[in-house]
Amino acid sequence: MDHTCRVRLAAPEDAADLALLHLECWRETYAHLLSPGFMARQATEGRLAMWRQLLDGPHAGHQFVAADGGKLVGFAGSLPPEDGVRQQAELWGIYLLASHHGRGLGQALLDAAIGNEPAGLWVAEDNPRAQAFYRRNGFVFTGARDTIEDWEGLAEVRMARPGRP
Repeated sequence: MDHTCRVRLAAPEDAADLALLHLECWRETYAHLLSPGFMARQATEGRLAMWRQLLDGPHAGHQFVAADGGKLVGFAGSLPPEDGVRQQAELWGIYLLASHHGRGLGQALLDAAIGNEPAGLWVAEDNPRAQAFYRRNGFVFTGARDTIEDWEGLAEVRMARPGRP
């Protein structure tokens, strides 16, 4: 990992920066999958409310950021297993600015968010880079597929992995 970059636990005071970063990463990741109009309608207010709730809630200890110097450049978050809800950890999101790909930060974020735990995740069906990253980390396709109607019918596929030693 680049010596100027580090991964740390997200803090409530990161919420505003995370809201902006979330949209920037999202636009980079999904620009080829979602229309320019859809992207233009995305606003920081909704992301800010989400991050404030997440960082003040019971799962705050499972949300991590990657920083380059003092600037946030990526994040990852998970939800722990929960009786009757999730049988394994769920990686709900991992995003990194394209300018920071290939530096080991994605791996560091994944390791911080879920470690070696059994985990599941949803990934865009047309995101081969992310799918290859997850496969390198022991995830396999489960056969489940879904579409997110609110995201112009974006198709996503389910991946999961058993625990690793």
